[in-house]
Amino acid sequence: MTSPDPYEADVAFDPVEIAAAARLDDDIAAVLAGSARPGSVDPDLVVLANAFRREPSASTYAAVERRVAEARPRDSRWRWSLAQVSAAVLGIVLVVHGVVNMVAGEWISTSLGEPYNQHAMIDGGLAFIAIGAAIAVASTRRRGLPLAVIVGVPLGLVMGGRGVHEIGVFAWGAVAHGSAGLAAIVLLVTYLIAWRYSHRRGREEPV
Repeated sequence: MTSPDPYEADVAFDPVEIAAAARLDDDIAAVLAGSARPGSVDPDLVVLANAFRREPSASTYAAVERRVAEARPRDSRWRWSLAQVSAAVLGIVLVVHGVVNMVAGEWISTSLGEPYNQHAMIDGGLAFIAIGAAIAVASTRRRGLPLAVIVGVPLGLVMGGRGVHEIGVFAWGAVAHGSAGLAAIVLLVTYLIAWRYSHRRGREEPV
C-alpha cells in the first residue's frame, strides 16, 4: 500500500501567516530598493540585504547627508557676520566723516588752528563718502569682505594714528579719527578669526 502524496491533498493556509509573508515580501522589496524607513523593518533583514548589496542604498546616502548637515559647524556663520558688521560700521564712520568735512570744514579748520581750504575739504569729503560707501556695500556679501579689509583697514588705521595728535586740541576730531581706527582694528581681528577658522575646518574635513 502506497502512502498518499502530501502534495495532492488540499492544505489550508493560515490567513495570518499569509499576511505576514506578504508583509515580509514588501519589507524585503523596500530594503532592496533602498526605500525602507529606518526603524520600520527588522534590523536583521537590513543586515542580510546589505550583505548582498554592492553599493549603499539611497536611504543610506540620505541618512549620511542628513547627519553631515547636522554636524556641520554653524558658528562659522556668526563669525563671518561679525566681520561683515564691523566692515559696515567702518564704512558708515567714513561716510559720516566725509559728510562732516563737507558741511563743517571751516569749523574743523578753525578748531585745529589751520587755514580753511574749501576745495580740499569738499574733495576730501567726497573721497571719504565714496570709500565708505564702497566698504559698506562690500560688507553685505561675504565675498566682498576682502575688498573691505584691503581698502578700509589701512585707511582706518592711518586715520586713527592722525587722531592721536588731536587729543587735547580738538576733542571731536580725536573721537572721529579714533572711531575709524577702532572700527578698522575690529574689522581686521574679526576677519582674521573667521578666515582662520574656516580654513582650519577645511583642512580637518577634506571632501
